[in-house]
Amino acid sequence: MLKVRKSITAATLSVALLGASLAGLPSYGGGQVMPGSVGVASAAEAGLPSGVFLNRMNELHEALLAGEPADVQDVRNLRDEIAALDVEANLHLLDPMWGKISANLPDDANEQELKANLFRIVKAVGSFRYDPQASQLEAIRTNPEFRATLKTIAAAGGSANITIDDFLVFLFGDGGSRRGVEGTIVDELAELSSAQLMSLLADEEGITNVLLQATEKLLAQVDDYTFSAILSELDVTAQDVRALVGNFQAKLQKDVPAIRAMTVAYIRTAAETAVEVSDDGRQHEYRLKVFSVDIPSLVVLWSKESGSPDVSVSANGIVTIPDDVMSASAVIQASLINPYGGSPKMIIRKEVTLTAGSGNVFPAEQFMERMNELREALLAGDPEDAEAVRELREELASLSFDRDHRLIDPIWKPIAQHLPDSVDKDELKKTLFDMIIAIGLFRCDPQASDLDAIRTNPDYQSAIQTLAAAGGVNDVSMDDFLILLFGAGEERGGLEGEILDIVKDMNATELGKLLSDKGKLNNLVIEALEELMEEEDDYALVKALHELGVKTKDIRSTALAFQSKLKHEEEAMQALAVAYIRADSEASVKVSENGRQHNYSLSVYGIAFPTGWLKWSKVSGDQVVKVDWQGKVSIPKNVDSGTAVIQAALTLPFDRSTKVLFQQEVTLVNGDVGEVEKKIEKIMQQLEDKLDKIQDKLASAKHDHQKINLLMDAVRAGNEAAKDLLKLELEPSRLAEVLSVVKEKVNETVAMIINELLEF
Repeated sequence: MLKVRKSITAATLSVALLGASLAGLPSYGGGQVMPGSVGVASAAEAGLPSGVFLNRMNELHEALLAGEPADVQDVRNLRDEIAALDVEANLHLLDPMWGKISANLPDDANEQELKANLFRIVKAVGSFRYDPQASQLEAIRTNPEFRATLKTIAAAGGSANITIDDFLVFLFGDGGSRRGVEGTIVDELAELSSAQLMSLLADEEGITNVLLQATEKLLAQVDDYTFSAILSELDVTAQDVRALVGNFQAKLQKDVPAIRAMTVAYIRTAAETAVEVSDDGRQHEYRLKVFSVDIPSLVVLWSKESGSPDVSVSANGIVTIPDDVMSASAVIQASLINPYGGSPKMIIRKEVTLTAGSGNVFPAEQFMERMNELREALLAGDPEDAEAVRELREELASLSFDRDHRLIDPIWKPIAQHLPDSVDKDELKKTLFDMIIAIGLFRCDPQASDLDAIRTNPDYQSAIQTLAAAGGVNDVSMDDFLILLFGAGEERGGLEGEILDIVKDMNATELGKLLSDKGKLNNLVIEALEELMEEEDDYALVKALHELGVKTKDIRSTALAFQSKLKHEEEAMQALAVAYIRADSEASVKVSENGRQHNYSLSVYGIAFPTGWLKWSKVSGDQVVKVDWQGKVSIPKNVDSGTAVIQAALTLPFDRSTKVLFQQEVTLVNGDVGEVEKKIEKIMQQLEDKLDKIQDKLASAKHDHQKINLLMDAVRAGNEAAKDLLKLELEPSRLAEVLSVVKEKVNETVAMIINELLEF
């Protein structure tokens, strides 16, 4: 059984109190980044936006809320206790580090006031650490007393320009090569075997030692971490951190249950599942992993939270369905035997689907993730779009077989001619009709439970098998039908995949006309259907339909029959098409060297929207942020930073309607070009010089082998520039931007050489 005591989880409190000791450092060059923003562009920033820190804190907070209410209250109790600490009565708690700071302060410094303000920062950050809110972080960062205090302390450590993001990089890394304290701990834990991990968690000093080892490693990396350089100048050691934590642990009375609760929350964020599926698909065997290390099954309890009664879940993670059930879904969860006594602690829960048979399996979980994205994109758009889809659903639900059975006659008539006499044709036609309606209803409002009901419906299953058998195909299921419609991975995209493939091959004008012309949407579906009906080898049901005499024109006639009956079908199709575009739209931004101007553009499936088709605007935010209709976002020269929510609306020249495709919070930070940007400029200039020389040589090249050598030189020049850029350890977004420019420049030269090689 796991046993985690107060000192074992000192890592959590250590990081919090270490943060409280020197956090809140003024961000001289920048402002805040809210979770979900496109990014902060500033050469003066240290490399980690505070939004990354907030996202991590919110992840931990959500993991805490996923547990028991009592755990949440324990954490709030500690937060309140820290906030209530009397400043003057507890200043001595800072002594392990304050002595090092005091020795480096100037003679005219008011040490008593500085120490009191530092303790107030401890209280503020200690409270924030367990209840993260963006407003609280910004209040700490902008508090004038905190800024003045920490400016003095930072200067004592040899740096007047440190930002709070330097501190966050030290604790949490920058998402790249700098792993931070937390990343270093995770790396070390991930190297342990299962037995070593369990032994470590049962060791009272184990986690504390791992924390100190990680801290010592980072304190030595003064060239990589500005924060380490300051601590080094102040002669602060890992042992000083241990002593500081010990002082606060001795003072606080509410820390033990709070640290226990946060430890379980931390485990939740690092937990994942691994599964082995039986050959017949009827059994899944699950394992729990933390830090990618298998947790022994003896300390894990598996259970079913909800779902189909056909799904059985054993305590050791064996999930099964009976032999007479084709498919079923359930929500399962893994709980850790409580290391502190009491009921087990839920660590992870997930929805799983078991499908029988060794044949085709529809990827329901991945499909539902995509459908949920589409639904969110639909709801994020114009209310009339969502209303059109709802009205279509109501129309579909009102259809009845007795009144509307003729709608499927175009496909039913050829099918009926090939059915054996033993088949109840009226009943089969009704089931086929009901199945089509069920699929339509699901597409209008995708719910996992509805998809599961369709997949496992015995009447639908029997109908598909009867139709396929009549077409000379056996061993099919409803999954085959769903794969035909929605696909199963990159190799088989189904009808939906065929549609997307056609769209991805369009140019911007074709895409715009598609979105504005309902007739073109219908033609797109028919074109995709014709492509799909040529793929007998990939889809068993396509072969069966061919054998049954069903042709593309029959399916088109059936679709037109439904359209004539459904008044809202065209509007709903257009709304869903726009939702697809909205879900997959990607914004690109070019940031000026001083960070005061962002130029945004939008694309989908690699197709760039022309500037004239988009209207950019500001939804809300700081008054100093200006947004013009072409996507230029800017702040004045005399403003440090500005944050606003911007959006891009599609305004097609073929259609008067306006559809919002993109909305995002962005932050602009005023800063000068730093040394890194100068290095980038130098690398890019060197690349341009090399490519210019290659182009000059191309003009005088007389033989193909000379041109091929020049082509290889261009590729090498691009690779060398990319390697030099990688050495700069840029933020991922900035690195992607400059590598894209490198690729574009090299591609231009390569294309020029290829054109010279072609003889026509």
